[in-house]
Amino acid sequence: MSSIAETQELAAQIREHQQLEASVVLFSTVILVYDYILTFDQEVSLIWFHRSSWGLTSVLFLVNRYLPFLNIANSVWHTFLPGATPASCKIAYLAIIWMGLLGLGITEIVLTFRTWAIWQRSGRLAVLLPVLFLAVWGPIFTVLGVFAKTLQLAPPPYPWFLGCNVVAASPILSIVWALLIVYEAGIRIWVAYRGYISYRSGSNTALFKAIYRDGILYYLYLFVLSVINIIVIKVSPRNTFLLASVECVIHSILGSRMILHIRKIARSDPFHNGELSSVGHTDNDVRLNPIQFAQ
Repeated sequence: MSSIAETQELAAQIREHQQLEASVVLFSTVILVYDYILTFDQEVSLIWFHRSSWGLTSVLFLVNRYLPFLNIANSVWHTFLPGATPASCKIAYLAIIWMGLLGLGITEIVLTFRTWAIWQRSGRLAVLLPVLFLAVWGPIFTVLGVFAKTLQLAPPPYPWFLGCNVVAASPILSIVWALLIVYEAGIRIWVAYRGYISYRSGSNTALFKAIYRDGILYYLYLFVLSVINIIVIKVSPRNTFLLASVECVIHSILGSRMILHIRKIARSDPFHNGELSSVGHTDNDVRLNPIQFAQ
């Protein structure tokens, strides 16, 4: 009787986990699609038909914008597919890991370029920021490689089981979110300090607010989400992937909105070409000047 009770309890736990994971995936899908609908008209006017020729900003925007759709489609597939095999699930999870990492990396690259830009392409930051990026993202790649080796999947425990049956996964994934917090904190400290200098000099334009205020608020959102992710992994290692889709989607949305917001404000500046820009400070204003990349 005890074995039957234990089996029933285990089955109930599995069903509860499935329902929770399915809810999170559906939530991520809804907010991704909803934000896409809300901002599609801005994408058309500010990206597709912007007055500047296509450049680095447009490419980064589109990859950052549309890669999460592939990741979410993969998440929906491996969450709701009946009778998924361990082999197909392993491929699906590895795709989620590396596509998610690529999406996060692109968002961070955009934020890094913006930080360098508002410091007027400082030579010191031109060295410091890439070093910081490599110092954080090198270990992130290493951790994910180790995590992928610890991921173990088993056949469905019962015929009506939906999705993939993860039986083991290292909580080491929490290190990834911790490293992201460290990197984003470093970036935001530089942004906040530059914002303080600009504010003291009298800069308080809409562009100033878009660059500094939105940047700080975005960091706070991502910081809270990463902390929650770490707590969930530590408390319940079985839920290692639970909030990964939400984190990737929120990163994508905030990164895309940052580019759209700045382009919308900068559209009134005939000298700004819409690319990732440097910010030139005058005594009373903030001005955008295009970054020139070596040919």
